[in-house]
Amino acid sequence: MLQRVLAAPLTERRIVVIDLIGDLDADLGASLTETLDDLTNRGDCDVVISFRHVAGLDGDGLAGAAKAIAQFRLAGGPVSVTAARSRRVRSMLKASRIPFDEDGPTMGCNRHIMIARHAQG
Repeated sequence: MLQRVLAAPLTERRIVVIDLIGDLDADLGASLTETLDDLTNRGDCDVVISFRHVAGLDGDGLAGAAKAIAQFRLAGGPVSVTAARSRRVRSMLKASRIPFDEDGPTMGCNRHIMIARHAQG
């Protein structure tokens, strides 16, 4: 089940933090794509995508996330990625050539989006 929680109103120039939570699979990758497309259409913002709360991932999810990030960059959107806590996730980000920072944003954000996906068991 996917859950979206949006907080804080949009402002003229803003930093938007997208927290990916749970398992990065094809559905979560698709939700990230939709969210980045929406931000591209809305206009000027700086995006920080956080992988800090990603517990697991699969190839489809990683490919979806990499594609979404690349498309956002090609559309001219500034985006940075923060590293995951899990070594496995960090190594998969490196292997997929998604550049990431060790630390999160140094400034506060104007909008925080959380996208969660938890494996059904």
